[in-house]
Amino acid sequence: MTPKLFLQGKKPRTDVERIACLAFFLTHSKDQQHFKTRDLSTLNTEAAQPKFSNASTTVDNATNQNGFLAVAGKGNKQITAFGEQMVMALPDYEKVSIIVEENKKRRRKKRAKKSSSKKKTAKKIAKKTKPR
Repeated sequence: MTPKLFLQGKKPRTDVERIACLAFFLTHSKDQQHFKTRDLSTLNTEAAQPKFSNASTTVDNATNQNGFLAVAGKGNKQITAFGEQMVMALPDYEKVSIIVEENKKRRRKKRAKKSSSKKKTAKKIAKKTKPR
């Protein structure tokens, strides 16, 4: 299968999804487990897709925000299990939304800063004793 046919079948809607599809294709069709942004851009050109406006930013977003890719060392990336699940579910966006919902990162609640009553009292005293 060619990368062009693969992307036609998957129908990614966003650049990040297209990056994940290209990473999946590199991993499974070309047996390249680790790759650089340049490899993804070259494969994108081979698939006759529109150029990325900023490929490195798109790869960073796929890594840090979406979790489709992971750092593999020495500037390389690799597709995550979550990224593979998402690509396999395409083009059925109902399945994709279920997978994304199941794999959302749980964020910790920020703890409120403790304010010391001594500082508040010192500020009140300083305001009252200020010369006018």
